[in-house]
Parts: sequence; structure tokens; C-alpha cells
Amino acid sequence: MFRKHSVRAALYLATSAIGLITAWTLNAFAVFEEADYLAAWFGSVVDWVLSVDLLVVGVAVAIFMISEARRLGMKRVWLYFLLSGITAIAFTFPLFMFFRERKLLSIRLGDGRLQKFEFDNHRVDVWVPKTLNPKTPIVFMHDGRNLLDELDSFTGKTWEVIPAIRDEVRGEKPLVVGVWGLSDETRIRELSPQEILDRHPEFWDSLPDEYKTTGTDSFGDAYVSLLADAVLPFVLDRYEIEHDPDRTAVMGASMGGLISLYAMSKRPEIFGAAICFSTHWLLGRSSMVNELTGMLPTDGRHRIWTDSGTKELDEHYPPLHLMAAEVMRSKGYTEPDLLVANIYPYTGHHESYWSRRVADALNWWLRAPGRDQE
Repeated sequence: MFRKHSVRAALYLATSAIGLITAWTLNAFAVFEEADYLAAWFGSVVDWVLSVDLLVVGVAVAIFMISEARRLGMKRVWLYFLLSGITAIAFTFPLFMFFRERKLLSIRLGDGRLQKFEFDNHRVDVWVPKTLNPKTPIVFMHDGRNLLDELDSFTGKTWEVIPAIRDEVRGEKPLVVGVWGLSDETRIRELSPQEILDRHPEFWDSLPDEYKTTGTDSFGDAYVSLLADAVLPFVLDRYEIEHDPDRTAVMGASMGGLISLYAMSKRPEIFGAAICFSTHWLLGRSSMVNELTGMLPTDGRHRIWTDSGTKELDEHYPPLHLMAAEVMRSKGYTEPDLLVANIYPYTGHHESYWSRRVADALNWWLRAPGRDQE
């Protein structure tokens, strides 16, 4: 989606340049030959047909430009009309369309910017808010290909993270770090809690064969290290942000929920919150619940959002979800400040459902107790 705007903008700019060159070149020839513009425009019935046709199109273009400028908040549209009088509409209308595409892209990017990097064969997309300061919150999100752009997404749907932040997140906007996996085939291995899977290789037996084509050993620890020891230091340095676990969250869905809890447990000094949609407790079931919740930090500062739907794969989650939430409460995760453990009826296991609660989860995290007093 973002690339489409960039491509169209480039085409419009090229067209505008052609319009400017041809207008000035042909006008120069006309002036050199002392051509009569009025006679050329209205000298015959055919001239009248073409001239009136162009005038009507010009009026329609002007109406479109004025209405679009107002709708999108584009300023000084009158300059295009002024330039048309001394150049040509063949130059100014494509130029307007170029800036319109730039404005549409800016709106889609929530007035921020999207930058792309590479770390150990992982693509990392960083959405940078319009304003940054040393205390800007940072949220790491797994399955980066499914977060921002429909053209990248495996399902054709995204979490609609940018629209959620743009339209619904209140207060300071976080910096978003979307980490792509090595591949779709290795996703489960990379997002599995390695310490637990190494103790329980039998957990892999519950998975369909198509999920085990690349092997059954976990490399979740390497993935957590990638986030904490490679990507985070780079982000902090590049954007001049001071690290604070209270302002650093890790977020994912399904297996991404498990690895988020695991990352916070393994690196509590790095990640202060884990936001987990449709947490996939089915991998290991009650054993996974007991062992992963047993690893959670209990210092009274870390925070967890974990939830479940009731449809599709999520219909199997609620009993395990409730078991996990009860253990979390017993470990001091009090609701709602330190724990949210919701069940969302009639929602399933898909980006289109998770996108509906992105803003709620981010607002909950960003309103950490005491943050307003910093």
C-alpha cells in the first residue's frame, strides 16, 4: 500500500516535468513565430469544440483540486492556478497529484515515517512518530510482515497499527519496531519459549506435520537476544531514546503471545510489559501454562495483557487462558494496572480481529501507573 503511493507520486512528478518542458518549448516556438493564440483557440468550429472541451475539463479539474485540497488539508492550492496561468495545466495538475499522493502517504503513515533495516536475516520495520524525545515509548512487535502493509501480509490483512496509533492512541505516540521472522516455515520454532521446549520436546508432537518440515528444535533464545541485544541498542542510539523497561513493551499474537511472555521473563531488565493476543497455550497446554507463568518476574512493576477469542482456533483457548490468568494474579499481577486478561466473544484467530484491540492494548500500556508524573 505504501509503495503504491510512492510509485504513483513518481509517475505524476515525471508527467508534470514533461508537461512543463513541452509547455515552455511549444510556447517558445509560438512566441517566436508570433502566433495568434486567440485565433488558434477560436478560429473555426473545430477550434471551438476543442477549446470548450478543454475549458470544461479545466473547470472540472479546478473543482477536484479545491475539494481534494480541503478534504486532505493541503494548503495554498491557489498557487497551482497561478502557475497554470504562466506555465500550463499539463504541468500544474500532475504536480498537484504528486503532492496529493505525498499527503495521502503521510496520512497513512500517521504523520510519521517508516524505515527499514536488516538484522541477522530479519527485516525490521520501524515506524517513527512525528515527534521524538528521550522518553518516547518503544513497542516491539513480532510477525512484522503482517503489521503495517496489506501487500506484505500473509493473509492480506494487517493489524492496522498505524491507523490505531493515528486515530485512537491518546497522548504520546510510541515508536513501533516490527520484526519479521526468518520465514513462515520456521515461525513456530523462532517464537517458541526455548527453555521450556528444550525440557519438553514432546510438545512438538501435538503440531501437524506441516509445521515441522524444518525441524523441531527451538531457537527462541536467539530471537529474544536479537530483540534485546541487537535491535534495541540500535534503535536507542539512532533515535536518541533513553531505555526504560517501563517504556519498553513486546507484543504479539498466538505464538507471538508466548514469545512475548518469554522475552519479558528472560529479559525483565529490558521489557517491562508483554502484550499478547490469542496467546497460544495449546502448545504444551497446562504444562506450558505452569512453566511459562512460573518464569514471570514478580517485582510488581512488570505488566501483562493476555487475551483470547472464542472462534476458530481461539475456541480452544479460554480454559487455558483462565488458568494462566489465575496464576498471574497469584503472582501479584493485579488488575487492571498490572494485568488485563480478557476474553473477546465472537472473535477468532486472525489479524482482522486483533486489529480491533490494538489501540485498547496500547492505550492500557501507555497509561502505566505513575507515567504521567515522570
